[in-house]
Amino acid sequence: MDFVLWACRAVHLISVVVWLGGLIFLNAVWKPIVEHHDATATRLNLETVMRFQPFVWSSLWPLLVTGLLLMLLSPRFIWFDYSTWWTRLLALKQVAFLALAFFAWQLMKVSAQLEKTREGHSEEFAGWWLAYSKLVKRSIVAGSVALLSGAAMMVL
Repeated sequence: MDFVLWACRAVHLISVVVWLGGLIFLNAVWKPIVEHHDATATRLNLETVMRFQPFVWSSLWPLLVTGLLLMLLSPRFIWFDYSTWWTRLLALKQVAFLALAFFAWQLMKVSAQLEKTREGHSEEFAGWWLAYSKLVKRSIVAGSVALLSGAAMMVL
């Protein structure tokens, strides 16, 4: 049983690092480089964004499965009981995960719109790119909330 918990924690942590780390990289490193080079990097930028989408989805499912296993195997978990700080943090983490999943779905839709408008009207592309940037920032905030609540759960 200890090995299952250890393996779940390891896969959970690796999935968080891939997803949240990738989003932070796109926002903090890649976006300023692309903005500096302006329109010449539009195609490369879009290809990078599209290439990152499978990593997001391949991180979402292990996070969901390992999160459920860790929750259900914890002796502290009681269904619909929010009387302790640990269970409140768990609820916050679950809401943050649902927000992350929703934002990932929206990012996929916005990426498709970016692909459609890449060759066309530049104002429309700029609008979709702004929406994409906002969604990435929201995802980083939701991921940080989930990460911090998980860290606080380990301390309690």
